[in-house]
Amino acid sequence: MCDENLQSDNIEMTTLIEILRCKDLNNQLHFKVLLNHSIKIALALLNRKSAYYPKIFFEELSLHDFAVDALTLLFVKDKSGELPIIKSLKSWDKEINNEADAYFFLSQIISSRIEQEISKKLKEADPFFGKILRSINYVVEKNKYAKTTYFGVVHIIENSNKPITQKPPSAEFIEALPNSLLHGTNEKIIALVLDYLKSETDFFPAIPLNALIRRIKKYHSDDFSYYSSSGEINLEDSINVQKVVSSGLEETVNKLNLMYVNKGKLNEEEADNFKKALNDYAGDLSDGGVSRGLYEYLSRHMLALSKTDFYEKYHQSFDYLIRILKKSIAEKLHE
Repeated sequence: MCDENLQSDNIEMTTLIEILRCKDLNNQLHFKVLLNHSIKIALALLNRKSAYYPKIFFEELSLHDFAVDALTLLFVKDKSGELPIIKSLKSWDKEINNEADAYFFLSQIISSRIEQEISKKLKEADPFFGKILRSINYVVEKNKYAKTTYFGVVHIIENSNKPITQKPPSAEFIEALPNSLLHGTNEKIIALVLDYLKSETDFFPAIPLNALIRRIKKYHSDDFSYYSSSGEINLEDSINVQKVVSSGLEETVNKLNLMYVNKGKLNEEEADNFKKALNDYAGDLSDGGVSRGLYEYLSRHMLALSKTDFYEKYHQSFDYLIRILKKSIAEKLHE
């Protein structure tokens, strides 16, 4: 219920605690203030997180646009006619007595949405990330582990009855785990890492999900096979990354020749530079992850290419071919 003494008509004077107590976003002032606060929080999170994720995720969207995309689900009414941000507030199990409590609530909800949106982008940008994620999700469900969000980061914990009560390991710590913990299936890896955290560190036994996926992929990036999506060893289902990437690259180059070279849309020199850039991109996918924007991939082989010329002449076709490459790889991973 709204406190009449707290209601304000001035956007600069309207507080978060006022808005959250009223739970009324039909009030346009409240909606605007809450959205503005949310965007600021999302941008602060993205500015910190962008250093850990490939530049490609933010090439087409500014951080502001990325934040707005991530927050849209919270501020658009669902099938029941209610805003998800208000539903989250109603189900929040902690008291909101002051502005700090209100800010903490909003930060936790937005952090979760940002993490979900980043995972979505990771899966879109890197088919191997998606495959490992599916395998880990299966292992979590099979072994009755739980996933929880702690300060905006999704963690794997042993069970939902043991919430995080002290500092968990950072993403950097997980990405530097010893190789001895990374042999075998994802099921074995998760068990080993949880045991390692309990016996060898002072951290709470919780594993940052995206960091674990990056560490698994990095470990296996040189010469390996991914196991089937069940996370169990199955030699018939195992997939050689280099073979899958090479096959996807071959299909993409064929598409390049068919659609752009044969139709005169690219000359031989341009097509050759496209092929080199595609090969670089495919190599990064198999070696651990894309770390440059599309312009950087092509300009490495077209030294006089400006960003303006790239976006005017080549971006649409190169972006299309990159999508073909990732789609081809993803399809082969599902075969």
